[in-house]
Amino acid sequence: MRDVTRFNPVCLIGNWAEDRELQRTILKDLLARKGTGTLKLDAFRSRMGMSLGEVELTRVADDPYLHFGDVVQLVHVDTGCVLAGDPGDMASRNVPSEPAAAATAAPDVRAPCARNSLIILPYVPPKTATALEPPYTDNIVHYGQKVRLALHPGAWGDPADSGGGPRPLCLYSQPLSSTVAARYSRQQLVAFTGRHDSYDCAWMVATPDPAQRAAAEGVEVAAGAPILLVHCATQKPLCLESHRYPTDYGIELEVSARPAVNQGLKLALEQLSNGVEKGFLPKGEHTDNVWTFVSGSKVESLPAASSAAEGAAAFLDGLVSELSGRHGAISLLERKLVTLESGAGLLPADEFKLILRQVGSSLPDDGIEAIMARYGPGGGKRGLDATAFRNDLRAAATAAGAR
Repeated sequence: MRDVTRFNPVCLIGNWAEDRELQRTILKDLLARKGTGTLKLDAFRSRMGMSLGEVELTRVADDPYLHFGDVVQLVHVDTGCVLAGDPGDMASRNVPSEPAAAATAAPDVRAPCARNSLIILPYVPPKTATALEPPYTDNIVHYGQKVRLALHPGAWGDPADSGGGPRPLCLYSQPLSSTVAARYSRQQLVAFTGRHDSYDCAWMVATPDPAQRAAAEGVEVAAGAPILLVHCATQKPLCLESHRYPTDYGIELEVSARPAVNQGLKLALEQLSNGVEKGFLPKGEHTDNVWTFVSGSKVESLPAASSAAEGAAAFLDGLVSELSGRHGAISLLERKLVTLESGAGLLPADEFKLILRQVGSSLPDDGIEAIMARYGPGGGKRGLDATAFRNDLRAAATAAGAR
């Protein structure tokens, strides 16, 4: 075997030319993504920077009450945990609705930030209010009044206004079922959703003492007072669970909607002497259901809600009306949105305009700008939220009978 040619480590066996070209392509793609800021690490860093951005708690008037438009925090009285949201965790927590952002309780909060600050919004029923819903002429929050809690829009880069931003995410809950439940405790789900006009987002402030709830109906709610936040549709109060799980912000606790009460009957000998049975006596909830609103000392009103949503809705209806005359155009647009959207769910404005022209739409440029401002973080500067736009497009097409 002497003088026989043998392979050594410098020999290349196989299709080495394609391997080298693949490595060059991967490197070029990495450099291109790094230059445009579309790397996953850059996106994560940007999301954390927006969510953890400092926010100053404000109130509309210089009085001790809560008002619509106040920037507040919802703090658990017993543990000091603060209700927080994660707009980056848009998972399908309910079936078959659209994804919802996670709602957790942050145990270690040193300063208010965008993800743990809330804006109090009024709930406006779609129909005329009945006698069971007394009208309130002031902007003060009252016990028994239906309210909505919107996550601060700075958590995803939108400007804050009195309407919760151009794309508000409101705290909501749904009845417990086999497909809709909290992830770990399997209790009634609580999360943040973009369906801010739904009755699932309506909550009511009540006193912790059940004997005082009827008398407190209509009384102004003071900032810092212990309260129960009751879901209007299911009549279940917001509850802090003991389940801890890791998030991008650390170990946090799960929240749900359920009453935390004893299983036994309430002992009240005085009521028994008057003929009232034990089972008819209302029992107060435990401290797991007791929260309080913390407001700031600065008196400042948020800017008025922008009309971008109304303008975008008008252009969206026009787009559906235009594409309904073309067979399969709306379905084709939905498929293109799914194909072209990036991992972050943001579609560039030029690509969005291109696919509109490909499906045969002649939507003007001002309509495209209005839709980008409505469905794009930061006014559409970073792209279009294709998931939210596709959901509203599907809903508008269904309402118009085009599906």
